[in-house]
Amino acid sequence: MARPRSDSRDDLVVSAMRVFWKSGFASTSVDDLVKATGVSRGGIYTDFRDKEGLLLGCLVAYREKYVDPALSILRSDEDGLRGIDAYFSHFIALHKQHGMPGPGCFFANVMTELAPHDVAVRAIVARHMADLRKAFRQAVEKSAKSAGANLTNAELIEIAGFLATASQGLWSYGRSILDVRELERFKHVLLNLLRTRLDTSGAS
Repeated sequence: MARPRSDSRDDLVVSAMRVFWKSGFASTSVDDLVKATGVSRGGIYTDFRDKEGLLLGCLVAYREKYVDPALSILRSDEDGLRGIDAYFSHFIALHKQHGMPGPGCFFANVMTELAPHDVAVRAIVARHMADLRKAFRQAVEKSAKSAGANLTNAELIEIAGFLATASQGLWSYGRSILDVRELERFKHVLLNLLRTRLDTSGAS
């Protein structure tokens, strides 16, 4: 029997996040959430006004649990290329752990399903993408300095935007493949392209 309210709001959000992440927003019913969380409809509506409110809470929790640690990995290494490599490796490891097809990125999943027509979701996704582009930009700038590459601010922004978009596309692609080595090959090609770009800039 479902609990009338969540004993822990955090537990409710984590359990609901797994359902939204796997099935998407439209395919997840409130009954699905009641079953997964053990919290009654009334309890869910007490903690969150509706299903969308719970989804927004899940996005915030996903950022704290998965995105922020990954961005820390991306920012932490003084060698920007190593940081970028470690960032992609981190998410590939999560896909290996989960099993293929992978779960994708919760933000990327929601981005394609809801962001085009949901203002609140679009705002959260926009912030996520802005932070991701900023972290990639900082990593590319470190790499450029190490390589003696002469990249303009516009070029740094352009490359960072490409990496952010490529990463979201990669995690979405991971939802439809069975071999995680495809993700590893993608990472390898992406890093080689980046190294070539930096070498070309350094030579100019």
